[in-house]
Amino acid sequence: MKVLLSAYACNPTKGGESGIGYSWTQEWLQHGHEVWCFTRPDERADIEAYLAEHVSPEGRAKLHFVYVAVPGWVDYLYRWQFGVYLHYMVWQYQAWRAARKLEATVGFDLIHHATYGSLQMASWLWRVGKPLIIGPLGGGQQTPRSFQSYIPDWFKSETMRNTISRVLMAGDRNVRHSIRHAALVLTTNQETAAKVRALGARRVELFLDSGLPESFLPAEFPVREPADQLRLLWLGRLIHRKALPLVLDALTKVAARVPFHLTIVGDGPVGAELPELLRQRGLTDRVTWRGSLPWAEVREVFLTHDAFLFASLRDSFASQFLEAMGAGLPIITLNHQGARDFIPAEAAIKVPVTTPDETVAALARAVEECYDHPERRLAMGRAGYAFARTQSWPARSQRMLHLIEEAVPHATVLQKA
Repeated sequence: MKVLLSAYACNPTKGGESGIGYSWTQEWLQHGHEVWCFTRPDERADIEAYLAEHVSPEGRAKLHFVYVAVPGWVDYLYRWQFGVYLHYMVWQYQAWRAARKLEATVGFDLIHHATYGSLQMASWLWRVGKPLIIGPLGGGQQTPRSFQSYIPDWFKSETMRNTISRVLMAGDRNVRHSIRHAALVLTTNQETAAKVRALGARRVELFLDSGLPESFLPAEFPVREPADQLRLLWLGRLIHRKALPLVLDALTKVAARVPFHLTIVGDGPVGAELPELLRQRGLTDRVTWRGSLPWAEVREVFLTHDAFLFASLRDSFASQFLEAMGAGLPIITLNHQGARDFIPAEAAIKVPVTTPDETVAALARAVEECYDHPERRLAMGRAGYAFARTQSWPARSQRMLHLIEEAVPHATVLQKA
C-alpha cells in the first residue's frame, strides 16, 4: 500500500513531536508499506544521516522524504511566539499542493496526518480525496482557571492560546472539513475528543500520541533496593504550565516524619527562578536539579527513583508518564486531561483538580501514602509497567492498523504490501 504521511515535525534525533513523526515512518515501513513522508527542509540533514546509519537499503528504497518549503518571510516570522501558527498553516498549504501533484503519478491509498498533533490546525490533505487518518490529536485541553496564580504569563500563554484556538476552529474551514472527511480521528484526551465530535467526526478513538521503543522497556519489572528516604522524580520542560511550583508547594506540606528527596530533570525559562523558589520554600537541601540529561542517562534516572511526581496544568498526556511507567515507577499526578484518561487507576494516585490549596494538600498526602505503604508503591509500579508494555511502538501501530481496517472500507493495511 502507498501511504502519504504528513509529519511537519519529523526528526529521529529528537524527542517530542519530532520523534513521534519519525516513528510513524518506521511503523508504516515495518508493516511492509511504501511511505512518502512530507516534512520540513530543516530536518533534512538529521534525517538523511540517520537513515544512512540505521535503515537498510531496502527500507530506504520504500521510504521517500518530501521536504516542503515555505517562503523565506514565513520562515523569518517563525521566531515570533505565535509565528508558528502562520508557518504551519502556510506549510500545510504547500504540502497540499505538493501532494496533489504527486498523487497524479503515485496514486496514494491512504493519508495519515501525524504531526503536528494539533486539533486547532488539523490538515489540508483532506482535499486530496483519499482515505484520511488524523492524529493522534491534542489541543482540546485548557489550564484550569483556578490555578491562574501558577501561570504568571497567563495572558500570553493561556488567554492568547485559547483565543487563537477558538478563532482557528471557528474560522478555518480546513479544520472542520478535515475532521468531517477523516475516516478516523485519534485523540489523546477526552477534552479533545469532545471537540472533535462537535466538529462532526465520523469515528473518534482515544489513542496515545507517544510510544516507547521496545529497547527502553526492561525485560522484567525492575525491583528497586530499599532506601532511607523516598526518592521522588520530576522530569519535564521548566515552563510555567508544567507547574513545578505546585509540586514544590505540596512538598512543603508533607509530614515532617517523611524523609524525601526530589530530583528535577529538565531545563527551560523557569530554571532561572528555581534556586529562589527552593529557598523560599525551605527545600534547597531536599531538592537536586540536574538540568537536561542525555536520553541514556534519563532512563537510568527513572530506574533509581521510587515515584514519579508530576502535576502539569495543561498537557495532552505527557510522554514522561509513559517512560516512568515503563521503568516501573508509581505515578503521583493530577486527575485531569490525558493523565486521567490513560494512566491506569491502579498505577497512580491521581488527585482532584479543585482549588490550589486542596490540590496541594492532596499531593502531599499522596507522597505520604507512597512512603507509608511501600507494598502499594510496588503494586502501582507493576501495574504501570504492564500498561507501558502495551504502548511499545510495534504494539501501538498494530492497534492503529486494526482501527483503520475497521474504519476504511476495503483497507488492507495489515496485509504486507
